[in-house]
Amino acid sequence: MDGGGVSPGKIVIAGGSGFLGQAVADHLSDLGYEIVILSRSASGSKYKNVQWDGKSQGAWSSELDGAEAVINFSGANIAKAWTPKYQQVLASSRIEPTDAIGKTISDSVNPPKLWINGSAIGYYGDSGDQSLSEASASGEGFMGELCVKWERAQEEWVTPKTRKIAIRTGVVLSPDGGALQQLSKITKAFLGGHVGSGEQYMSWIHLEDYCRIVEWMLKTDIHGPINATAPNPATNKEFMSELRKALGRPPIAPPAPEAVFKLACSVMGLEPTVILQGQRVFPIAAQANGFRFLYPDLDEALDNLLDDAPDAWRK
Repeated sequence: MDGGGVSPGKIVIAGGSGFLGQAVADHLSDLGYEIVILSRSASGSKYKNVQWDGKSQGAWSSELDGAEAVINFSGANIAKAWTPKYQQVLASSRIEPTDAIGKTISDSVNPPKLWINGSAIGYYGDSGDQSLSEASASGEGFMGELCVKWERAQEEWVTPKTRKIAIRTGVVLSPDGGALQQLSKITKAFLGGHVGSGEQYMSWIHLEDYCRIVEWMLKTDIHGPINATAPNPATNKEFMSELRKALGRPPIAPPAPEAVFKLACSVMGLEPTVILQGQRVFPIAAQANGFRFLYPDLDEALDNLLDDAPDAWRK
């Protein structure tokens, strides 16, 4: 922090060694916050790293005492195939850490002021072209049901001194990896056509705006579910068209039929639902309460991200 001033507070991040956790930690650290990472590993972070098992109280619990906020990004990778066994892993890796944090907050004499807990826009299910806000109902299917249970696990803890937010995360676009890296590699190889019908919506957000939304949550007296998506969602067909344009590839590319895509996912152990289903989500709560996006439009977001991306998967 510049000038040697007083830290604005301590932020405890569970799952802080993951993709989103690292980005948010770096962003908040640059603002002067003290960062503590809760991880199943006792090391591996440039910040203070405290070991936890994601389900039991322990030495880590004292880190929440007096903290400005606790942010929970814990959860197994949704891209892997959703076998019945792995569905149990997806559920337990989200609900158990939420319950552990909730119990710690409820037992704390000086609990954190804010608890941001992970969720996802999968909450709305496969909803076609329906316009969705935080007030929209949950959807059917495994991911919709899981997100309902995930958010309920946070809601059920009584925390009168701690404001609670469920952050419904969309497709986060980053120059450091994630979905954009994989899609760029495919597009670079002249295979960047739409998947399935191409009409399924991709509600995306630039990584920088995602980190800024978390910062805004710390400074804004808001609670409840918040959609962390840009205000201009795109269909898969529109997204891939913009990506081809940004990468200097031809305007037309062969599509991947649903059956072929499912077969490819089966071979690679991936979950096709993640791409074949979609949600048209709008950040109504954030915009209504003053948040302003740096990258509301997909073309500008992609241009910025690809400028910062490694040459290995950009050109």
